[in-house]
Amino acid sequence: MKTTRFFIAVLLLMASLFIAGCGKESNESEGNSLEPTPAEGTINPDYVAIDWDEARLTQADDSQGNYQIQFDGEAPAIAPGSIITIVTDTSVRYVYVETVSQSGGAVSITSSAADLTDIFANVDFTLSTMEASKSSAKGAVFYPERVTSLEDDGTYSVRRLQKPAKGKKEVWSLSYNNDGEELYSGDNYRIYMEKMNMNFALAVDLRLSFSDWIEQIKINDILSRKKSKPLGVNAALVGTFSTEQRVRCDIEGEYSFKPDYDLWKHNLLKPKGVWFYPYGVPILVTLRTDLFRQVEFTAEGEMSAYTGFSDNAEGRVGLRWTASGGIESDNDLQNTFEFTPPTVEGKGQVQAKVWAFPRVSVMLYDALGPSIDIKPYLADTLRGGFKEQTLGQDNDYCAWSLDCHAGLDAACGLSLRWFGYETENYSTPNINIIDRRLYRSPKSVEHASGRPTVGESKTITFNVYDQNNLANREVLTPLPQIVKFEAAGQLSSEYGIARNGKVSVSWTAVDSDILYAKLYDQDGNVMALDTVQAGASECNCHTNGDWVDLGLPSGLLWASRNVGATKPEDYGDYFAWGETQPKSTYTRDNYKYYRSDENGSGWTKYCSDIFNDRNFGYNGYVDNLVTLQSSDDAAAANVSGSRMPTVFEWEELEDNCTWKWITLNGVNGMCVTGRNGKSLFLPAAGDRWGDETGYVGSYGFYWSSSLDEDLPDLAWYLCLRSDGCNVGFDGDREGGLSVRPVR
Repeated sequence: MKTTRFFIAVLLLMASLFIAGCGKESNESEGNSLEPTPAEGTINPDYVAIDWDEARLTQADDSQGNYQIQFDGEAPAIAPGSIITIVTDTSVRYVYVETVSQSGGAVSITSSAADLTDIFANVDFTLSTMEASKSSAKGAVFYPERVTSLEDDGTYSVRRLQKPAKGKKEVWSLSYNNDGEELYSGDNYRIYMEKMNMNFALAVDLRLSFSDWIEQIKINDILSRKKSKPLGVNAALVGTFSTEQRVRCDIEGEYSFKPDYDLWKHNLLKPKGVWFYPYGVPILVTLRTDLFRQVEFTAEGEMSAYTGFSDNAEGRVGLRWTASGGIESDNDLQNTFEFTPPTVEGKGQVQAKVWAFPRVSVMLYDALGPSIDIKPYLADTLRGGFKEQTLGQDNDYCAWSLDCHAGLDAACGLSLRWFGYETENYSTPNINIIDRRLYRSPKSVEHASGRPTVGESKTITFNVYDQNNLANREVLTPLPQIVKFEAAGQLSSEYGIARNGKVSVSWTAVDSDILYAKLYDQDGNVMALDTVQAGASECNCHTNGDWVDLGLPSGLLWASRNVGATKPEDYGDYFAWGETQPKSTYTRDNYKYYRSDENGSGWTKYCSDIFNDRNFGYNGYVDNLVTLQSSDDAAAANVSGSRMPTVFEWEELEDNCTWKWITLNGVNGMCVTGRNGKSLFLPAAGDRWGDETGYVGSYGFYWSSSLDEDLPDLAWYLCLRSDGCNVGFDGDREGGLSVRPVR
């Protein structure tokens, strides 16, 4: 088998599109000097605050709800029916007291689990490490008062803030650099990170909303219990992220495996707890992340390949839940992304999909609260098919395709059973919030240059394009795509490999010959093609029919001649924009939709004023029509079933055809050749102003049906001349220009 260069792309970590940004940290001493005053009915009167600087937990059985608290001073008035918090350096529990006994400063209780809905009602507040202007804040805003962090030795450190840290943005940061990190390996294969570095800093923004109180009777006793309902939660991460990654795959032999995704690194970032005290109630927000990996892989041969990317991002990503509307995403993201085209050496066949992703969790008061698993990903999928036969024999296709996606999932751990009270449980599989295609190869193959006449030998060049969705445009592929050639005449080769997006073949055409350039998928199906038809002359202009199919993406057909012409090189008639009949003079005074008298002057139809600061219409007339109506369309009025092209359709013709200035039967003009080899001729008919005709043989001017919305005394037209053409001109509507119909 001949050696074929190709590449295997693998997926790597892509937190960049989805974890995003603020600026520098503010000083810890900054803060709101006055705590917000609770609204009436905000705090349950049965809530008993405990000063844990003056108390310690001496016994604890979370599973049974049994606790003993030793108070250094006087114990608070805890009674059956009280709501209290059980606080350690790393967790907080809310409990509903059922029985109480006291011996000196030691208070023993039995309890059942409680929630924030037992404490807050009829209130909205936000827990944030951001400035309020950048938050989704509603109601009072509370900032962190202490931070707990997991240290390398497994212990937690506690940092108490002298004042609430208002505007402290970066509560969680990381610089992770580990080149050479291995993803998977076997006897004769290895997939590893040649380069892997990440730098990011995260802030948290969490808004909570509660309903009014609802009285409940506690089962099996006479105690009443006040509860509210959760009305909404908006949880988001905000920060900055930058990364550079390059992954390499070395293979020798035959492999096929597809393991389930597994945990690659636990606590990639050390967990951090951020403590808030809204209205004196401790709430702990815990941030943690794990790194996961997965691979789907089938390969045979010998190869070595690498690919990579770099990214910088900032913004906001999160989820909103409301009792009335359910769940939706909350995203405001900006990023810059650079893709490193793959480099490959070797031969063989491969199908592979490998990816790694971080699961970032935001948990409210640790295990009892909601968790949001934010799972950004970059998914590169290579699909390649290589027949056993060598190229040049039957079934001689060799092809591969690359699909690169980035996205964001909310993990199945996302649950809305948040406050222990009648809240619907959303324990679902992954919810896809965003899926964005970044890059696809190949997208299309297009004729670029060369066209032989019958019996002539000529080099024909094609371009092979990929789709770069980040730039929203097609780009010449940097990858070695294989193109198959077919024609009735003689070809110098039956296939070619695109280099920097270009591939050529020498073709000797026979009568009515068509050259096909095809891209195949791994199953042997044609995924894209383009054709070139041999021409009998320099411009194979169609004279036998009224309509020409140039193979345009829209499928639009163009008339073979101008309105008023009997053959392609005839100039035809001239029309003012919006008029349907030619005339002897073309002035503003005799224009159909302009009026000037003692009461004023201006347009009487097709008059827009999008800025509301100019008056083009007669006595303030505005209709905001920006495209000719059929009754005012010269093509529709004179050629059955046709209309004038819009400015965008002229642009499509300009972008998808080859334009060449020629002389056809003694008439200068432009030969416009489509990708399918068919052509039409646009004569340089000049224009008409007043009673004179100008620029004949040097310029051609063709109306579109599109008004200039900013300046409604002008309409868009095509200008062609010996050195090219341009659609980006607008001219006075009263002038007489050529009209070419479409349908």
